[in-house]
Amino acid sequence: MTVSVIETKLSDDEVHIGEEEVDDWGSFEHETSEQIVRLFKEGTPVANGSYVVPKGVAVEPLKNYKGHKDLKNKCPDDVRKMLTEKNLFNVYDQFVEEIVNTKQTRGSLGKWKDAQFISVLDQFRDEFTAKGVKVAFCKRKSQNGTYRWLEFIDVEALSGEAYVPQYDAANLSGQIIRTMYTKLQFPNGVAVEELKQWKGRDKLKDKMPVYVKKMMEKKDLMNEYNQLVDHVVEAGVGANWKQWKIENLREIMEVYKPKFADKGVDIYICHKQEYVSHGQYGGHVEYYRWIEFVDREEQPSYQPQRSAEEKEQKCIIM
Repeated sequence: MTVSVIETKLSDDEVHIGEEEVDDWGSFEHETSEQIVRLFKEGTPVANGSYVVPKGVAVEPLKNYKGHKDLKNKCPDDVRKMLTEKNLFNVYDQFVEEIVNTKQTRGSLGKWKDAQFISVLDQFRDEFTAKGVKVAFCKRKSQNGTYRWLEFIDVEALSGEAYVPQYDAANLSGQIIRTMYTKLQFPNGVAVEELKQWKGRDKLKDKMPVYVKKMMEKKDLMNEYNQLVDHVVEAGVGANWKQWKIENLREIMEVYKPKFADKGVDIYICHKQEYVSHGQYGGHVEYYRWIEFVDREEQPSYQPQRSAEEKEQKCIIM
């Protein structure tokens, strides 16, 4: 099994099978700036606890199937309170009515069509923005299922706190990591470098991903990047089997984090693992590894989707 980062258009394909959730603020604090920790610790969990939005952001969950019924008949209290205070509830009602009446926003079984939903939302953005509220249609997809929600962001309440919704489906870069059961998508301002399982060291040296190259050139980080890659190839594996060793990779990231941070980029080593069943013959575990480069100018509040700090992992054969 290999991992590939590809460019793609917004897709309505979904996998609904389960997901491991992480609630480990210790590792989050270890890897993340004080400003981001403060921003999210007082927030509201979404997507079954896998992500947290900060205080000042009201959330409306969107059911995957026939969600238009709840959208029409139920409005979360915090959403109602915010929009009433901003004199925006009439705009919200018109927006919801348009979503419900536009059948193209839903497919078979009432499943949301993301691009069509965003198209309707775009018609109302200016009215929300004019009164200090930004609206984002968010989607998080993983092994455990697909979660959608709306974020209503009170710009005044977050004054002085930089926040960009990292799962905003209208701000996806097109970078995707496909795994056995799902795909991970990344927003603009985040560049992804794979650590492949098969001949990973050779492939890391052979080709630089387009998004990574653009960011390194923009931030004048090409020399630091080349040093990082050389160090990962040399010391990111075990001594005997030349397998990726997560402990080694973590240590390497710690060496280079300050160098990249000085130029506005945070770096993270990330992982995901999935158990693949062989039925009566048992199964095996597939491992995925990658580096995330985060431009803090574009993504000031971004958290790594699958930080390797969350749990110990074994090596993977290259």
